[in-house]
Amino acid sequence: MVRDIKKYFRAEYCLLYVVAAFVAVVVSCAKTDNYRADHGLPPCEYTAELNKLFAPMFPDDEPGAIVTVMRNDTLIYNHAFGLATLDTKEPVTDSTLFNLASASKMFCAAALLKLNEQGLISLDDSLSEYFPEFKASFFNKIKLHNILTHSSGLPDLRPRNADEWTSYLKDHYSVFGENSDYRLYGTENDYLSLFQDLDSIDYTPDTHYLRSDPSFILVVPLIERVTGRKFDDWMAEYIFEPAGLTDTYYRNPGTTLPRMSHAYRKTEGATRPGVFRSEDGKWEEYDYGEAEFFLTKADRGAYSSARDFMRWNRAFYSGKVISEESLKDINTGYIPTDVPYVKYGLANAVETVPGKPMKVYHLNTNGAYSIVEASIPSRRISYLIFATRADWDQRATFAKVDSILLRL
Repeated sequence: MVRDIKKYFRAEYCLLYVVAAFVAVVVSCAKTDNYRADHGLPPCEYTAELNKLFAPMFPDDEPGAIVTVMRNDTLIYNHAFGLATLDTKEPVTDSTLFNLASASKMFCAAALLKLNEQGLISLDDSLSEYFPEFKASFFNKIKLHNILTHSSGLPDLRPRNADEWTSYLKDHYSVFGENSDYRLYGTENDYLSLFQDLDSIDYTPDTHYLRSDPSFILVVPLIERVTGRKFDDWMAEYIFEPAGLTDTYYRNPGTTLPRMSHAYRKTEGATRPGVFRSEDGKWEEYDYGEAEFFLTKADRGAYSSARDFMRWNRAFYSGKVISEESLKDINTGYIPTDVPYVKYGLANAVETVPGKPMKVYHLNTNGAYSIVEASIPSRRISYLIFATRADWDQRATFAKVDSILLRL
């Protein structure tokens, strides 16, 4: 019937119909600019593709994710999938708090660059200048910029299981004491002891990239020694407040954060004492308390919401946190990695694929949290995927999102 009616349309009516349809789509898309995750989105071209990509990955009744895209300082996609907590069945929203995993490093990189701008440090200073208790001469050759670029050569000596912990206690005093939950109650100052008697490093500093979170942990005591203030307080005044952040935190022992999610992995074997398992038996909690190294702040310890992290990106790339010169430094790749076209910059990866615009990003897991965040400065595009599960292919998903957004 529709086909029969169409043959009677005059050409001008067809033209008006097409124009009206185009305007309707533009208006409909425009409505999404300031939409929150729970408002839903119209089936515009890129939103439909993103929905099609992520909906099967994060079903409504399983651990979920928030996917947010910003262009020209405006949110153009902001959609939540699945659950933030399996015990209370709280859905993910753009105000849910996620552990940021290695994206936490961005805040501390900005902090060191801010201190550099203030003349309190230089990124060419050696670790020995700030940690005189480190005895080995090679600490004179490790510079602060080597910490940010993961090119320090410092090994990862942190105890990861009960046997390693027992061995560690034979040679080191620890604020952990005999507490079996040492992973939960660790502090940066405790980790300083790992380097005091270190007699060798893995390679000559500044020669190549090798991920080294333990060296990054040193940023917290360094900031405290330079400023004479508590790390959390200094970060709040000089990094978080200038960016307008209101929902970004460092979690301390015994504290509870509002709207905090939990991360989950597929269950294996029998239930472990004290570890939450979902009613259907498919998922167990795997984050703060069950996984290693959630409490060290500089490398993996920040929590934020999608809404607040996009606020960070908006402020950071507009020069409200650090200077334009420092911003250029932080987005420069210095050390080649094993990923094609990717160098590591000052606490982030910098991708320069021929024929494509430069992109800076973090792609990492912590426990079962899985975090992707990326910015394409020349296109003024930023996006993030914060998930409470890690059983999905980050890099493949990353590439698919790029292919969709680079057509904008």
